[in-house]
Amino acid sequence: MLIDRVGTYLGYASSHGVDTSSGGFPQLILQCDATHYYDVDVEDYVEIEPQELRAFLVLYGKDQKPLRNCEQAKKVFEWDGLSFQALAEMDLSETRFLFRVEENHYDGNTTLQVSWIDVETASPTRQISSLDTKGLQDLDAKFGLAKVAKKTDTKKPTSKPIPPKTSTKKTSKPKTPKAPAPKEEKEEKTGSTTREDAWKYVSEQIPVAALSEDDRAVAWSRAIEKIHSGPDDDTLTGEEWFQVQELIVSETIPF
Repeated sequence: MLIDRVGTYLGYASSHGVDTSSGGFPQLILQCDATHYYDVDVEDYVEIEPQELRAFLVLYGKDQKPLRNCEQAKKVFEWDGLSFQALAEMDLSETRFLFRVEENHYDGNTTLQVSWIDVETASPTRQISSLDTKGLQDLDAKFGLAKVAKKTDTKKPTSKPIPPKTSTKKTSKPKTPKAPAPKEEKEEKTGSTTREDAWKYVSEQIPVAALSEDDRAVAWSRAIEKIHSGPDDDTLTGEEWFQVQELIVSETIPF
């Protein structure tokens, strides 16, 4: 039976393989067989009837650098990351791991997909963590940001400035040319977000009355094509997802 609800699961990969995505990037394909589901009401995993869902985890992006999926595959399955062939030939079936299932909206359709894998002891809930003040200060110091933030001290003059001597000879007053009005430049927003938060942001900013669910899905796909130069192949960066959400909102609600 296929997994039919969003949430966090524990299970095994009964089979796996290494292939290329539609964009030509290496991806790990896992046949995820769930044995437990995290129940948020009881805050614990509960045993379930066997359910399955196939995971497509793109490992490398456009810049030929490993993505977070790659780091998670190394962490979960103890793969050294040196060979895709070695990964394909490994026995992963005995390793129980955590995987998250979320909605994927594309081309007017909503499907479920495995968005994340982790070790079985990882937190089953999505939590935003942040360092305390001391930790943040140490982080600033480590990466040199504290130096940038400091302002240079300016010394106050100890005496009044001496005005320049003026000539007694009369001179014609030059005409001051009128300065052109400064052009207003629209500030480009920058930031980073996730696919899920971008979709949530668009839904909050644009009511259904202004953009129906079907039109929203079409605008979503078009924005991804424009920003990413291709469909959603799980390699969009946080910056690209931010640009996607801003593009949809700006084209629907122009300011």
